[in-house]
Amino acid sequence: MEQLEQQDKGTICDFDVDVEEGLLVYKISMVNVETRKMSKYQYRALDGVLLNEKSSVYSSDDIGSVSAAKMLQAKHMTFSALVALAIEDQQGYLTQAELDHDLSISYLELKILNQDSKNTIAFDIETLRPLPLLKWD
Repeated sequence: MEQLEQQDKGTICDFDVDVEEGLLVYKISMVNVETRKMSKYQYRALDGVLLNEKSSVYSSDDIGSVSAAKMLQAKHMTFSALVALAIEDQQGYLTQAELDHDLSISYLELKILNQDSKNTIAFDIETLRPLPLLKWD
């Protein structure tokens, strides 16, 4: 995530871990609010090799991510820094993280997998605190 952020192509708005054809793959989406583009990347987790890249104008389905990305930019934070802050007290492995905006709240939704369960938590971008009302098990 940090390497992609350093390329300054926008703000990461989605991270996902998946297995495709027996390979562990990182899927990362970035939104660029100036160019109104959504870029999607797939990297091989083993060595970070770029497997696929595509870009398009973002659609109305992406508005929640775009709004949350704007809030993140206003806070002068990167997606990776927000994720690190959100999971610092969590046990397990990050499998998904996504920016969203709903009910006037911009937040980061995370899925964390540990040996006992898969938990979903939400982390408020404005206050930089967990959203207890948006916690799922």
